[in-house]
Amino acid sequence: MSQIFLKTTALILSLFLIIPFVSSCSTEIPTDNTSVISIENSEVYSQQSENISSDFIVSESSEEESIVPQDVVLSFLACPDNIFHPSVYYDALERAARNDNRKTDYSDLHNAKYDFNYIYENVSDEIKNADIAYINQETLIGGTSGVISGYPCFNSPKPLADKVIDLGFDIVNVAHNHMLDSGDTRYLENCNKVFEEKGVDVIGYYPDEASTENITVIEREGIKIAFLSYTYGTNGIPLPQNSQFVIPTFNESLIKKQVALAKQVADVIIASCHWGYEDTFGVNSEQKKYATLMCELGVDVVLGMHPHVIQPMEWMTSVSGKKTLVVYSLGNFVSGMVGGMNMLAGMLSLDIVKNGETGAISIENPLFIPIVTHYEKKSAVAFDDTGFRNFKICYLSDYTQEQAETHGVCIYELAHGTTLINGKFSKQTLTDTLVKYIPAEFLPEEFR
Repeated sequence: MSQIFLKTTALILSLFLIIPFVSSCSTEIPTDNTSVISIENSEVYSQQSENISSDFIVSESSEEESIVPQDVVLSFLACPDNIFHPSVYYDALERAARNDNRKTDYSDLHNAKYDFNYIYENVSDEIKNADIAYINQETLIGGTSGVISGYPCFNSPKPLADKVIDLGFDIVNVAHNHMLDSGDTRYLENCNKVFEEKGVDVIGYYPDEASTENITVIEREGIKIAFLSYTYGTNGIPLPQNSQFVIPTFNESLIKKQVALAKQVADVIIASCHWGYEDTFGVNSEQKKYATLMCELGVDVVLGMHPHVIQPMEWMTSVSGKKTLVVYSLGNFVSGMVGGMNMLAGMLSLDIVKNGETGAISIENPLFIPIVTHYEKKSAVAFDDTGFRNFKICYLSDYTQEQAETHGVCIYELAHGTTLINGKFSKQTLTDTLVKYIPAEFLPEEFR
C-alpha cells in the first residue's frame, strides 16, 4: 500500500512540475489538443503538435494555390489626323494675345506665343488616362528652315509639338502624304527630332534602309506592342536623288519583313495605314488588299488615316482564324477644312488584355468614340486665312444643335451643298452619318 501511495504521490508531483512548463511553451496550441498531459502520453502530445503544425502549413498552401492570377489590361487610344491649317494656328495665336491682354503680332510666326489648350481641353483627360496614346501628326513641325505655312505644303509651329507632348501622346506617326512637304527631308528630320528629344516615339521615320529593321516597341506591364507605319505616297514629291531615306510606301515585301521582325520582339502589332480616297466614305480595293494582307500576316490592329472622313471598321479573320481589328479611317482630329463630312471623326479606344492564367493576349472592347471639330466664321487676317476661329474638339454625345447652327461649315454649305447624310450640317445629320458607316457593335450605347 505504501508503494502505491509513493508512486501516486510521485506522479502527482511530476504533473505539477510538467504542466506549468508545457503551458509556458505551448501557448499557440489550441486548448482542445492539450487536455491531460502525463509523462506516459508526452509522445502522443508531440505527435499532435506536429499534426497541428502540418495542418496549418497545408491550409496556407491551399490558400496560395487558390489565388487566380489577374489579367493585365492596357488601354490604348488612337487619335486621327492632326491638321493645322493657317486658320487653326491664327486662332491659337490670337487667343494667346487675348490671354496676355496684348495686340496680336502676326509678323513672326516661328517665335510667336500660341494657346492650343482650348482646342483640346474636352479630350485631354481621355488622352492622359490612356496607357498608350497614338496620334497621326499630318502637318510636320518643320522648324525654321521654312516659313510657317498651310496647304498644300504644311509647316506647323513648334509649340504644336509641345502641346502634343503635353497632352500625353506616346506615339506620333509621320508616314503620310505630307512627309516631304519641304521638298526634301528637312521638315521630316526636324519633326522627328523635336519629338524624340522629349522621349516620344516617332513611327514612319527611316533615314536609311537599315533603319527599316528597327521596330518601334512600347512595353507596359510586361506587354510589348510593336508599331508599324505605311503611306500610299507623298503627293508626288520625290526624295532628293542622293537621299538615303526610305519612304514606307505600301509594299508587300516591306510589310512582310517588318511584321516578321515585329513578331520576334513584341506580343501585339499595330499598323498605321495612310490610304484611301479623300472625302470618300467608301473603302477602296487597295485598302481591302492591304488590310487582308496584314490580317493574314498576324497584325492585331490596323489604324486607317488620310480620307479626312470616317470610314467603316470591322473584325477581319484570317484563314488560320486570327482576328484583326481594322478601322479604315478615323477622320480628322483637328482641321480647317470646309465640309461638314470633314468635321465628323472618331477616337478609337480598345483594351490589350493578357490572360492571367494562360498568358494569351487579345484585343478587346474596341470603341469608336465620335467627335466633332467645331469652329465659327470670323474675319480673316491674311491671304491664307479662312477666318475660322474658336476651334474645339467636342464629343458628339455632348454636341448640341445650337452649336451646330453656329458652325462655320454652314456658310460653305449654302454655296456648295451638304456633304453629310440626310441633309445640312446638324447634330442629327452628324449622328445619321455616324451610324450609317460605323457598325453598332463599335459605338457607344447611346448611338446603337
